[in-house]
Amino acid sequence: MNDILMVIQTMVFAVHWLPVIVVTALSLVVAAIWHLPFLFGNTWEREVNPEGTERKINKPFVLGVSGILHFIAFTNVSLVVAGQGWRSGLLTALMISLVWIVTALGAIYFFAGRSWRLFAIDAGLYVVVFSLAGLVLGAW
Repeated sequence: MNDILMVIQTMVFAVHWLPVIVVTALSLVVAAIWHLPFLFGNTWEREVNPEGTERKINKPFVLGVSGILHFIAFTNVSLVVAGQGWRSGLLTALMISLVWIVTALGAIYFFAGRSWRLFAIDAGLYVVVFSLAGLVLGAW
């Protein structure tokens, strides 16, 4: 048990917390821009809600949960790429997004009967956000 606690303690001190916070905030800004009507927002909304019925979304809750989940993800990306330089950070995070995030999203989306278009929009967002995170965390 002491070995596990020591590993956790080492990991906590290895994370570059300020860049993780910055990248988390940046990811939410990128996601907001990504979903603007003139980019992917209108198409995303049609794919999510083809009937066009009014959806009740608790936006502060969704934003808060998204921020927390991004923070957790980028904390782990920081452990992998911190201090490796922007290029290595970018490429590593790009591969993380393509190999783990996009494939997991694909499995969930297609099992749930979601469209290719919706998958492309959401997967594309995570490729961009993780790549940007890797670039910043690797360089910081």
